Amino acid sequence: MIGDRSIPESDFGKIQKDRLKEMQSWAKQLKKNSKNIQLAVVAANNHYAGFGPETSNTFRTLVGLPEVAWEEKKQTALDAF
Repeated sequence: MIGDRSIPESDFGKIQKDRLKEMQSWAKQLKKNSKNIQLAVVAANNHYAGFGPETSNTFRTLVGLPEVAWEEKKQTALDAF
């Protein structure tokens, strides 16, 4: 879920493009093939819909995972959730 950079950085921080149907399609494919998938890595950036953390949480919800409270993570590096 990496965007095409058509959303200007000044607009980051809230959803700018409705990508729900696309995410629902990907979530459906993951669920359909879940018996054959041991690990899935899904990346999302601000350019996809306007706000990467919300995109991530929307997708997590679609695949049955809990949302992440990103502000509580206070990450300085990538880690496993």
